[in-house]
Amino acid sequence: MIFTPKQYLWHGFGTLLLSYILCFAISLVGYNSSFMDPISKAIGSFSFIDSYFYIENSAIDNELETNQDILLFNIAGCNSRTELAGKLQQITDLKPRVIGMDVIYGDNATTGKEADDSLLHVVSRCPQLVTAMRITQHGDQIAEEHSFYTKLGTVDEACINVEDDVVRNFVRKLKINDIEKQSFVDRIIERAYPEAHANLVKRGNNEERINYKTLDFLQLGMADELFPEDVEDKIVLIGDFNDLRDFHNVPTTEQSASRIPGTRIHAYAISTFTKDRIIDKMGEGAGWIFGLILAYLFSILACVCFVEWDKLAGLTTNFFMVVMFILLSLAGGYFFISHNYELDMTVAMLGIGLAGCTSEIWFWLGTTRPYQWLQRKFHLPDGGVRVYVDSNGQRND
Repeated sequence: MIFTPKQYLWHGFGTLLLSYILCFAISLVGYNSSFMDPISKAIGSFSFIDSYFYIENSAIDNELETNQDILLFNIAGCNSRTELAGKLQQITDLKPRVIGMDVIYGDNATTGKEADDSLLHVVSRCPQLVTAMRITQHGDQIAEEHSFYTKLGTVDEACINVEDDVVRNFVRKLKINDIEKQSFVDRIIERAYPEAHANLVKRGNNEERINYKTLDFLQLGMADELFPEDVEDKIVLIGDFNDLRDFHNVPTTEQSASRIPGTRIHAYAISTFTKDRIIDKMGEGAGWIFGLILAYLFSILACVCFVEWDKLAGLTTNFFMVVMFILLSLAGGYFFISHNYELDMTVAMLGIGLAGCTSEIWFWLGTTRPYQWLQRKFHLPDGGVRVYVDSNGQRND
């Protein structure tokens, strides 16, 4: 069979174009019904830098990295606001850089006025405190949840960023309808590390990846004694690490668990920007260029398989597709592990995954009369016509 490089370039382009037309058509079908759009569902359900690369990233280190600038303080089991007030006063006296209260204390008559007043009194004398608030939306209704002591009017308050699915990112500004609030993590970084926050602002992104490469944090509880070296000039994050309502899915495993406390997620988010663990991501435009080039090259390969190995076209195309996926995964892992850089492989994966199927459709279209008319009109390369050469060197169509 004789197919010139020019023909392969043309048929590779046709295969590539048909692949993305197919994606677009499927997306249109599922435009008003997301369950009918498997491509969007598949893309939205995972990221190419999930668990595997985080595990490999941790495995290459000889020792577990520790962030000594953050203290996690667990108040699990403490139902006494008076007792909490005492601990908060003790932490305040040891001069932390910032205290992040990742617990919301609403108005609750069962605690008693004396207990509430004790916590209110300590908070009023704790300038390092950043306390959490929450915005919830139910249909068109939006509600804000605050701790009772924010009525003082001087308490620094920021919004908890919680995603419903896997928590891969945090946002600097949380926007719901006309409401805009600074996120809890962003406010803590701004107060504790102004230079790191200035660099974060310069990046110009409202949403940033959280680096979940395994970190160790000092964690203490209500029954533990506090020493100056545990608290002084550190970020202290206070939360309930046993409250299952505040556990969230993350894209890796920590101590064999893929759900971890929200306060610990905040610690990872803060560490991402204070410990030089920022993840840069390939831009959307670059992702399209990168993806189209790789998908085009694979489309040409799929056409070669279809023409040169007709009877084994499906087998060879699938083999090369698996090899290509493996190579892309290894490349993505290398850039992420070594350079904290996330390649955008979505477009490439879509094009490569569909090329085997669309190459056969494309060559079938080449046998149809419309294509043959276009071929004669615009001098296009042969479509699905196989060109053989006999023993005398004569072409047989």
